[in-house]
Amino acid sequence: MGDAAGSVRYGKSALKKGFWFLVRILFAAGIIFWLVRSNMDGIRTGFANIGRYWYWLIPAVLLYVSHMLVCAWRWKVLADVIHIKLTLWEAVTLTMKGYFFSLVVPGGAIGGDLAKIGFMTSRSARGTRVEGAFSILMDRITGMAALFGIAIVVILLSIPQLMKINLPGTGIELTESLRVLFILGLLGLCAAGILAMFAIFNHRTLEKIKLLRLIKEWMDRKSGGAASRMCEATDQYANGWKTVLWLSVIGIVFVHLNLVAVVVCLMEAIGVESYSLLGVTSAVIIASIAGLIPFTPGGVGLRDVTMKELLVAAGVGASAATVPILFTSIMIICHVAAGLFFIVDISGRGEKRCDG
Repeated sequence: MGDAAGSVRYGKSALKKGFWFLVRILFAAGIIFWLVRSNMDGIRTGFANIGRYWYWLIPAVLLYVSHMLVCAWRWKVLADVIHIKLTLWEAVTLTMKGYFFSLVVPGGAIGGDLAKIGFMTSRSARGTRVEGAFSILMDRITGMAALFGIAIVVILLSIPQLMKINLPGTGIELTESLRVLFILGLLGLCAAGILAMFAIFNHRTLEKIKLLRLIKEWMDRKSGGAASRMCEATDQYANGWKTVLWLSVIGIVFVHLNLVAVVVCLMEAIGVESYSLLGVTSAVIIASIAGLIPFTPGGVGLRDVTMKELLVAAGVGASAATVPILFTSIMIICHVAAGLFFIVDISGRGEKRCDG
């Protein structure tokens, strides 16, 4: 009876997850449909120009793939800090699998990380699984700190462009006050994210608060000491703060600014002649933040409409909607292609490869 009841609960849970995943797909598809329908003329012009400037798509794809590889290398270095030994091949393989699952697992990029944690756990030797999983979370924290850090700088520098944002076709009239609130909200979100990272690294100070200490002790009891082990791993990262800081800088340049370069190549591919580089940078960075919201698979839809409106404010013109559509197309192609690593990954099958 117990097994049968458990099977029923599992079936209901799977059905519920499948239902909400379908809702997210439909939501993303609806946003893309609205974006295309309301910008049809500009999109036609943009795609017509690709026939003349198609070669710009090559560096766009190569740059996007390079940012995926940099993320894999960054995770390997972060794993090394806490003595989790990964080969570069293993880091690339597991990272690519995570990118693939970011499209098909609810939660977008975070969902991809959860899948990667599962793969990492299956490969890790007994006694290192908590630390191996935590290295993935630290990689996400480091990447988000880099994103929020550059976002604060870019937003402050591009306030004049952000004050030009409009939402045509939505029926929403943006007043100056709403734009100011939007900018302040973004800055507050970024600041909160960076403060959260500092709080994680200073958890020993927070543990002096009795309530937080009791929560940690309760988590230890429920997890067999996993909370304390994660705190110890955090201490190792705090001691290696120079490495963490350096990796954050690398993330700013070779991940987030790399994606700006991808968008610039796409604008060249559709023949955009005039735009503000600072405005384009703010469009890509803020769109990346919008893509973190786990309402759609891989952030598709929310990131696209955000990027389009900010590119218009940056002076890209009527073809602005073509850029996020091309960007999302490249992202989907690269993430689906990353699924090939399920086939070519012959290392670690049935073995515990990631040892402490």
